[in-house]
Amino acid sequence: MKRVIACIDSSPCIHALAEAAAWIATQTHRELVLLQILDYYPASYHLGEISGVIGFESNAMLLKELAELEQKQSELALDYSNNLLNHISEAVHEKFLIQPSTIQEKGDFLEQSFNLLKPDDIVVIGRVGERSAEKNKSIGGNVENFIRGANCTVMTVGENFKPPTRFIFAYDDSPTCKDMLKRVAKSDLLRLLQCHLLYVGDYPEILNEPTQFLKNSGMDVVVEYRYGDIADNILDYQAQHQIQLIVLGAFSHSKIRQFFLGSVTTKIFRSATVPLLVLK
Repeated sequence: MKRVIACIDSSPCIHALAEAAAWIATQTHRELVLLQILDYYPASYHLGEISGVIGFESNAMLLKELAELEQKQSELALDYSNNLLNHISEAVHEKFLIQPSTIQEKGDFLEQSFNLLKPDDIVVIGRVGERSAEKNKSIGGNVENFIRGANCTVMTVGENFKPPTRFIFAYDDSPTCKDMLKRVAKSDLLRLLQCHLLYVGDYPEILNEPTQFLKNSGMDVVVEYRYGDIADNILDYQAQHQIQLIVLGAFSHSKIRQFFLGSVTTKIFRSATVPLLVLK
């Protein structure tokens, strides 16, 4: 059975991303999985920085105390994780009548999550994690690295979620984008929504073929041609039409190739007020 995986932590996005994942699971009849990676730093994390400047006896005593502290840390972290997963599970069941399964791992978030993902998964992750939230960052430090490294579709969600009925897909005529178009047409989630096919450039006729392809696939399509800055046009169009989801892909050439290479992606991630879905 295909899965929707909600990456659970204690960030401000947790309830919105859980709702988004549950909504996707309901719409697509996927299994809902709550995933939490315990990647806390143990008490001995910085020991190597000071062990060379203290005596052997003091070092041995410190190691003993740290071992006891780490055991307590581990127990508390596990208790907290269990309580958090139970709380979210109960909230999801109450609102969506879904009983999610849970996966709980220890270690580095990126490494552990990449080991668990399957190509046909849809992963929902908060725009900021618990550490980024503490530092008032607009994008979590792990988010871009997660999107780059994940082998599946990823949705990023902020502190609020509203079930979308429409999405924007920015198109160019590259081979990679044509492949993404096929993924849009086959997506068990996107096929349920109205597609706003947006082209930014000097050759609006580029959209003729992809528009017909999506319509032939049974999708409801609205076409839009624009000129100027890609990121600005995507954000402006979303705001003007109150579209609830922006779909992005890794494009291979033209100005739009800047996705995942710098300014365009960064601008959209920092400025968008709606969830972003990155197709893989």
